[in-house]
Amino acid sequence: MSQPLRSEDDFYYYQKKEEPARRARSRKAFNISRSRLPAVVLSILLVYLVISFCCQFGKLTSMQRDVRDIQQQVQEVQQKNAVLREELRLAQSDAYIEKNAREKIGLIKPGETRIVTAVPADGSIEVEVPTEQGFVAD
Repeated sequence: MSQPLRSEDDFYYYQKKEEPARRARSRKAFNISRSRLPAVVLSILLVYLVISFCCQFGKLTSMQRDVRDIQQQVQEVQQKNAVLREELRLAQSDAYIEKNAREKIGLIKPGETRIVTAVPADGSIEVEVPTEQGFVAD
């Protein structure tokens, strides 16, 4: 009785056979560092950024063109404003008022004689050239 009835290998032999058999093709674990997913996501992001940059660059160019046009318009208006201010300054002077009164209204100063040229009815005007002595030839 010193020997056991069964050996230890026989006892574990039955348990080893009960293990499930391995699959012929084992499924690989997903490895993000070896997959193409990061490259695809990165390329999509890069395309999006390039398109966004191009659109924003186009808008920036358009706005710069608008700013130049508006600055040119402001400069033109400032020049026109300067001309109008000069005309206003001249219109408020006494010499300008007197000149307009003489030309447009026909006013004269005391002691002056007013000369009016008559235009013939047919609308033609004859001009006679003075001679050397300063007289008009008859």
